[in-house]
Amino acid sequence: MRLHFLKSSWDDIILLEENNHYALIDTGFTEQFKQIQNYFTKLNIKKLDFIFLTHFHRDHYGNIVDIIKNYQVDNVYFKDYSGLDGKTATGMSASFEYRQEEMNKCNYIKENIRKYSKLIIIDENIRNIKFNNHIFKVYASDNKLNKIFNDKNSPYYKKYLLSENYNSCVLYTKIYGKNILLSGDITDSEKYKGIAYKNNYQIAKMIKEEIDIYKVAHHGDIYSNSKDTLNIYKPKYAIITNTKEGLLDLEIENNLVSSNKDVVILYTDKNIILEINSDGSIKNSRGL
Repeated sequence: MRLHFLKSSWDDIILLEENNHYALIDTGFTEQFKQIQNYFTKLNIKKLDFIFLTHFHRDHYGNIVDIIKNYQVDNVYFKDYSGLDGKTATGMSASFEYRQEEMNKCNYIKENIRKYSKLIIIDENIRNIKFNNHIFKVYASDNKLNKIFNDKNSPYYKKYLLSENYNSCVLYTKIYGKNILLSGDITDSEKYKGIAYKNNYQIAKMIKEEIDIYKVAHHGDIYSNSKDTLNIYKPKYAIITNTKEGLLDLEIENNLVSSNKDVVILYTDKNIILEINSDGSIKNSRGL
């Protein structure tokens, strides 16, 4: 099994590869389609088993339409847009016009997925997805923003305050004895209480495993990776889908090292390939 983390800055493009089977987790910004095409050409990829979109932010859904138009994609797992976000993908205040624009994009994307592939809406019923002979467990498949927005006991009842990152899915699997966690942009903030409190930490407490390969949540944002969470995961390989210069706060490196002094921290300023072999060994290489 190979995990390819394509060169990126504040976006995710993660390719799964095993025995000539391929799948994609998120699709980056729209301007990266040529990059994806070139990478696929080098690997002679013409077909994907599935694409999984962790949440509806443009650094994750950006190339979905171009990919399904140019490659055979059996299934697209799609985390629907809530239309309830108070912050944009870049963290700015979201207006009614922004939400309407994103909803229009969401509907356009779903129409194209139905035309070129098979649309599978990610909801609470999506608990597992299969890739080749491996099962990925899906966490945070529910529409958390909708629950928060409509919860009369929530301080955010009927308020547009939170980001669509609160709807980000997380994928977990064990391959050849190695724990792999692809965390999307899941949040981990202590600022928001109730069901908005430390989402990543809540998932960590459910998994209760040290993680061998951890796709660091939200491109290395410390508010998505609390010390409590990292002290459970104790990642051996931590992949930050960002450049080091692009980080908002270098404290994430200190927090990762505090959780595991031997952690290998990798940035996607270049392509990364992590190969998990049947004996459980992990090979780290830059390539393609």
